[in-house]
This record gives sequence, structure tokens and C-alpha cells, in this order.
Amino acid sequence: MIIMRTSECRPGMKLGRSIYTEQGHVLAGRGFTLTDHAIQKLHQMGLPFLHIEEQGTEDIAPDQAIRDETLIVLHGALTHVMDELADGPKETLSPTVVRFCYDSAKMMIDDLRMRRNHLCLPVHLSTMVTDGDKQHFLEHALNVGVCATKLGLEEGLAGEELQAFAMGAMLHDVGRLLVPGGLGDPDENGPGEAGNHAEMGFRLLRDSGFPTLTSQCALLHHERVDGSGYPFGLKGNRIHSLIQWVSIFDLFDTLVNGRNGRASMLPHEALEYLYGYAGTLFDMEKICRLRDSLALFPRGTTVQLSSGEIGVVSGFHEDSKQRPIVRVIRNEHGAVLDRPYEVDLKRQLHLMISGFGGSRPADGGMLPPSQGEARESRSNQVFHVV
Repeated sequence: MIIMRTSECRPGMKLGRSIYTEQGHVLAGRGFTLTDHAIQKLHQMGLPFLHIEEQGTEDIAPDQAIRDETLIVLHGALTHVMDELADGPKETLSPTVVRFCYDSAKMMIDDLRMRRNHLCLPVHLSTMVTDGDKQHFLEHALNVGVCATKLGLEEGLAGEELQAFAMGAMLHDVGRLLVPGGLGDPDENGPGEAGNHAEMGFRLLRDSGFPTLTSQCALLHHERVDGSGYPFGLKGNRIHSLIQWVSIFDLFDTLVNGRNGRASMLPHEALEYLYGYAGTLFDMEKICRLRDSLALFPRGTTVQLSSGEIGVVSGFHEDSKQRPIVRVIRNEHGAVLDRPYEVDLKRQLHLMISGFGGSRPADGGMLPPSQGEARESRSNQVFHVV
């Protein structure tokens, strides 16, 4: 099975994973044969990636951090939060929605504890979301929530503290829902009008009865270890060690997905970007931990090699997750190979991953956090799908 862009799918391909409506109903089941109309409709309805059954990849199981059932519940909890805040700022969330967040976070923790898959982005949405800004918010919340919680588990976090952290990572940007236009393009450069989302999110979560650690994730996720962050300019270990993980994944996910006015980067480019600020904006040890833990290209992802060939990630080396094993399924002209073969990028250093699927890498460049570039169209960005 492979993961490929919806826009690059062809009629006759079969789904390897079911697609759901926002209400959790099956829209197209596993094994559904795609048509031109279906592909266009799925693309228009906001589903950027599909799991596809592809000859020669039957033995490849794409990495899924959490089950589809859990993903739907998390999606539902976040949607209820958004719906409650859609009519204007509120001081608290209802007890029903707060309970929903608790329950969904527990399901996520149980899945991450049980599955023990590689840490990887993106978390792939399997539900249709027709509002682009809403999809951005959901994808970002899920990516940061899943990845930060997995690192928390690996650090031995447990019990109520783990659940509080999981909810905080998932709801770290909830303040954006309280700022007019906050879902469109928040100010990442400092505490301007949109920058106040950190404090607004903190007050909402605190007054709704969430644990202190949960509300502090919203308050402090833009602090930086050199004191250049906001809203307080905290330095070093004055920033909770766990919340530093939320900060790192918040920026990493933004870089990979080209949000907030930035052009999208390939995952290894985003990691290099973070390395450039290790020891200043971020803790060096945590960036090294991220490098060693994160599978930059999840198993099953279709990628383009620097040779022009198209392949699918089929495996990893534990000591070199950034240089995976790629099964080449098409030549540089796009023709399907009768005999796919595997390329080990750890050993064939003259090759590298230059893009996803049949696309070329985005020419995003490495801009410092205080600068931005024109937002690319959604069809040219790397998105979250599981």
C-alpha cells in the first residue's frame, strides 16, 4: 500500500483505507475503485492524500500512529471545541466538551502506548473537511498532539500528568479560535493582536477546568529558551521541559506544511532549520532527540528521488531514520516498472529524496522565524493524513 496525493491518483486505483465524513460515516470503503469524478470530488472536498493499493507494495503497511477510530474521536472533540467558539469569544467550554477532550486524549494515549510505531509526521486525516482553515487547525492540532504525547510517553510520563500534557499539546493553539481571523494567518512574530492567542487560550482552558499543565501549553508554546519568545520572554529551564516539546513540534509542523505565510519545506529541510536554532531558540538536546526519533518520511509515503525515479518508503534503519529504504516503482519518466527494486539511501549516499510523489520540492528557502513567504496553494503543500 502507498500514500499518494489525491491529485496524482488515477482512475482504476483502489482505496487501501476507508474515507469518512465529518460525522464519522463511511464515505468510500477500503477497496473502492476510483473514477475521474471521484478523484476530482475528493480533491475538491479537502482530502489531500489517499491510501492506495499498488502492485508491488502489498507487503508495505503505512505507519499509522493511531487507529482510524481514535482519529475520528479526536477529530470530533476538536470540532466540538471549534463549534462552541464559532459564534464569538467565550469564557469557558461546556463540561460536555471538556469531558470529550479528556476521553479522546485517553484514547490517543492508549493507542500510542499499544502500537509503538515510529514517531512520524504527518498524522493523516481520513475525514472530509471542506473548510481549508478548519482543516489546517485540525491537522496541526493532531500532529502536535500525537507527536508530543509520544515523546512524553518515551520520557516515562504517566497517569494524570500524561493526560494533561496530551490535552495541552492538542489544544495548544485553541486561543486562535478566539482571535478574529485567527485561523487565517496568525502573527508568529510576537504578541500582536493574533499573538495574544497564547494568553487567551490559557484563560479559556484554565477557566474551563483543564489541568494547569494543559492550560500552560497554550500559554507558553511560543516561549524560546534564549528569552526571545512571548508572552513573557522566559529563558531556559523556566520553560517547562514538556512544553518545550510542544514548541518544537508546533514550528516543525508549520514548516513542513507551509502555513502562516511560509512556503512548505521537505521534512529534512525543516529539521535542518530547527538545527540552525538549536542552542538559541530551542534546547540542543531536544533537537538531537527529535533527529534520532523522528521518521521523516513515513513507511508507505510515495517519494521522488534525486534521480527522478518514483518510489515508496518501505523500511527504516534505527540508527538513520532520515535515510530510509525506498522501493522504486516507476522510472524517471513515470513509467511503471515490471520489477520494482529497493534502494537503501543509507548506503547509496549519492541519492536523496527530493520531493513527495511525482511533485518537485517546494522552493521555500530557510527563512528565519521573523520572516515569511507568500502562502502556496493547498494543492502544492504537504498535508497531514494517518
